[in-house]
Amino acid sequence: MLGFSDPWVFAGFIVTILSAVFCVIYGALNRNRGGIEKEGDFREEIQWEREEIELIEKLP
Repeated sequence: MLGFSDPWVFAGFIVTILSAVFCVIYGALNRNRGGIEKEGDFREEIQWEREEIELIEKLP
């Protein structure tokens, strides 16, 4: 086992490498997927911005 004295150390080494490979594959497959935004999301965000601007203008 490549000179590892404990099988659990070897298992941890393998799991670490497998998780890194999984993360790379998952990222490559989902790279171009964007979140689906609803039309109302922008309206709500614009309303929050307006409220924030009004509050800032009211400050002394």
